[in-house]
Amino acid sequence: MDPRWCLVDSLDWLPVEGPDGPREVPLREALLRAHTFTRLAPDMPTMVPVLLRQVLVPVVLDALGPIDPGAWADMMNGGGFTLQQQEAIGRYLDERLDRFNVFDDTAPFGQAAGLKHPGGKVHPVSVLMQHVATGNNTPLWDARLVSDPAPLPVGTAVRWMLHAQCWDTGAIKTAAVGDPQVKAGKTTGNRTGPLGKLGVVTPLGRTLFDTIVLNLPQGERAAGDRPQWDRAPMGPSWQMRVPSGVLDLFTWQERRIRLILETSDAGGAPEQVRWVVMSAGDRVDGPQPEDPHTCWTIKTDKAKGSVRYPRRHLPGMTGWQGLDALLTIDRDTAGYETSGLLMQAAAGTLLGDLPPDYPLRAATCGMVYDTKGAIVKDVLSDEVPIPVGALRSDLAVRGSVILVSEQAQALARAVHHLAENLLRAIGGKPPAQGKGQHAGTKLLHVLDPLVRRFLTGCQRNPEDDELDQAHKAFETLAERAARAAAEELLHRLPGKAFTGRAVTKKDRGKTVTTIYQQASAERYFYAAVRKTLTHLYPQPAIAEETAA
Repeated sequence: MDPRWCLVDSLDWLPVEGPDGPREVPLREALLRAHTFTRLAPDMPTMVPVLLRQVLVPVVLDALGPIDPGAWADMMNGGGFTLQQQEAIGRYLDERLDRFNVFDDTAPFGQAAGLKHPGGKVHPVSVLMQHVATGNNTPLWDARLVSDPAPLPVGTAVRWMLHAQCWDTGAIKTAAVGDPQVKAGKTTGNRTGPLGKLGVVTPLGRTLFDTIVLNLPQGERAAGDRPQWDRAPMGPSWQMRVPSGVLDLFTWQERRIRLILETSDAGGAPEQVRWVVMSAGDRVDGPQPEDPHTCWTIKTDKAKGSVRYPRRHLPGMTGWQGLDALLTIDRDTAGYETSGLLMQAAAGTLLGDLPPDYPLRAATCGMVYDTKGAIVKDVLSDEVPIPVGALRSDLAVRGSVILVSEQAQALARAVHHLAENLLRAIGGKPPAQGKGQHAGTKLLHVLDPLVRRFLTGCQRNPEDDELDQAHKAFETLAERAARAAAEELLHRLPGKAFTGRAVTKKDRGKTVTTIYQQASAERYFYAAVRKTLTHLYPQPAIAEETAA
């Protein structure tokens, strides 16, 4: 075993950001000095939950034992690991140095020793990067040939190996020699990685230490639950089973992988990874397991009763557009529920363990696959400020932040409907949903910094009168942006929109004629704006104006 490739002390591979800027550090330093680093700083946002789930959180949880609310509160208030906790983590890592060696002969970290494909086939290391085109998908005029892929440093290759365990595409995989479930040299029915099925929500704190603590699931440990490095070394075979607990779930091995070390031409020490072997891995048996890193949609089924589904992030939507789900801690009052980790943070606010002005954030990320799960079509990510007070149903800030999110989306819909009605008034046909450009989407981009500024301001725990003033200021700026968007549409309008167009169609056996005109489109738009902005236009005043 070459100690140079030990992830604990020798290899700089975990990307962090501190007072001196971003750099890479070994595992022990990342944990014991976590309070000095502000955050993880990986290549892609989807890597943040990977490093937390696959390494940092399981090590802390396994080394320190089950975390109860009291221990969680002490850690959040302490701001760093105590001396006893540092010694426990140090002993834990010292006992497992061989299992954290990337190129150990019998149990390389996160890999299957000796894994190989029939005929000695290998894949370029880019196969671990789901967003990079490989094989037949490689562009014709790509800078590198498939036979000569760009190599990666060992630390970077390890990160992308863990990323593939969480986000890899599904469908057919090349078989591994010795896998008894091979069919015609292939393994079919492979699923996407565990995180690919979720809309991932990761709580982020003031420091890397706080982020680790915020991602520690509380509760007793299930019998037989242990991380992958405490299990028997992996081979080419795989099985369908149920995760034994949170440690097993976080370090789930959805693929069998082996990194191939490349030696320099001069015969020196190997320093990079250009080729890998990757085949099918374990599959989860049964329904989606309870995962603390996602929000849930709750539906009632006559046969099954209450059924919970992971909520997926939608392309083109910001994180704050799903703010109601992020802040829902009472499943009985809505058809969705926030993540288990944000539920823990909400409990901490009620007990006073999380200060009301704590700068909590939620990093949302996800991948959009094709219908077979074989191709990544889009990568989604965002980071949303979460006012701690909004996690409590008894505080006014919760209603205000949800209302601001709803108002921004309502104004975008109003502009969208205005554009559609104006287009019909001149004889055009609005584009189908999801096709073409929509005026409301452009307005959302204008409102986005206003919403985020409001959310950040609410993290300062404002008084009720300050909250009302801030909400009114937001509505003032939002109305100005909405009216500017409307004026832009009206300015480009031809004269025939004034007289409009009559559209006749059948509706339930009756002939219905609808007249689309510029005047009516404007009237509906401004009525929608007044109805939406309740602080600028109180509802009783609108009702009296309508009656008059």
